[in-house]
Amino acid sequence: MDYDLVVVGNNAAARWSAIAAKQYSAHVALVALAPDIIPTALLLQTWAKIRQRQNEDRINPTLSFKEWTAAMVYNLTESRSPAQLASMGIEQINEVAQFQQKPQLQVHVENRVLRSRQYLLSLDATLPVPEIPGLNASDYLTPVDLLQYSDLCEPQLANPIIILGDGPLAATLSQALVRLGNSVSLISSHSHVLPWEDTEAAFWVQAHLEAEGVKIYTHCPIEAVQTQLHSTHEVITQEGTFIAQSIIWADEPPSAVLEPNLVRVKLRHTPQGVWVNPNLQTSQPHLYACGSILGGYSLLDLAQYEATVAVKNALFWKQHRVNYQTVPVVIATEPTLARVGLTEAQAQQRQLSFQVLSQSYQDTYQGQLQQQTSGWCKLIVDNNRQILGAHIVGTAAAELIQWVALGMKKQCPITEFAKESCLPSSYTAVIGQAARQWRSP
Repeated sequence: MDYDLVVVGNNAAARWSAIAAKQYSAHVALVALAPDIIPTALLLQTWAKIRQRQNEDRINPTLSFKEWTAAMVYNLTESRSPAQLASMGIEQINEVAQFQQKPQLQVHVENRVLRSRQYLLSLDATLPVPEIPGLNASDYLTPVDLLQYSDLCEPQLANPIIILGDGPLAATLSQALVRLGNSVSLISSHSHVLPWEDTEAAFWVQAHLEAEGVKIYTHCPIEAVQTQLHSTHEVITQEGTFIAQSIIWADEPPSAVLEPNLVRVKLRHTPQGVWVNPNLQTSQPHLYACGSILGGYSLLDLAQYEATVAVKNALFWKQHRVNYQTVPVVIATEPTLARVGLTEAQAQQRQLSFQVLSQSYQDTYQGQLQQQTSGWCKLIVDNNRQILGAHIVGTAAAELIQWVALGMKKQCPITEFAKESCLPSSYTAVIGQAARQWRSP
């Protein structure tokens, strides 16, 4: 065999996987199908905060949004550039990958055949083409299109703006654009934004978006789009017609499919995406997979966790199973939504006996001192004192959820969190306060 592992991917987790495998002294090749998928929502949110501070201090920006984005993307990717990978002994090949299954699994790229003991697909799903009558490709923008703008407000970005979608990408994007002074409406067919999150947590985020000026219309399935003179769009829904000068398509796919223009391989699929077993092995025994191609959010944290498991399983005999119940998910709205484990609705569907412990940042010193009292924490705890799920909306939510997730992984009972000495000057106090609400049934 030429390699121990060949990684085929289009995201940052693909490069991370190749580096991780090399640290295990494996002979690795990376087939980069495209430039890394850029964390668009995070870039837009960061740029909005920078511009807000500049406006408050009456400072003129020295860089356009496009120039700043190029600089940030360079900084984010420099440590994983082809030159850096080559210095580690990792070969990078930029080409479409075609798998051949007989006589044995191998990858064909350009005029080469790559033979390896194992293979890893690290792919993020692309946004699906909208199937809305009257909405043509020239009528809408995608979040990636926005990265080519020198400024993200009028006159460059025509207002009013309608965002179609209700997942993390749409929520974060709507907040960033309204902070930059745009008139933004978000249209959702569900009862609230972030419909796959805990309902209470999602409503906390939605309330913040609306307070900042995002107009949110729920229960609005889109029936058609009509384009009038001067590029005015009429978005027709069951609840009425909305007018927009710019439409942004940010609806994340409920299911993922392999992009045949990037990678060709026959694999078993589920309604969510590529099928894998608990070890992240696909229907091809020597091929593992990770990333949102499996279904779900395109989040680096999640893809990197899957990549960690997949690389170990591909290189070593001992097999590790994925356990999503203790993997934190962070959504980069402001305030941040972070969660781990079950939602309250999922716990009810499983007919589990549990208690819900809720606590506001209002009663924490840190929340009061930093005027961040709108934060909120919710713990779902079973009768055996085990945490089934945690949902946090507020400052430092990403850091707090990792602490809870570690406790869940170690099966620490809620009483340990209650006894744990939390610094009064720390946001961790909100976890301790919530934990002390638990009562033995």
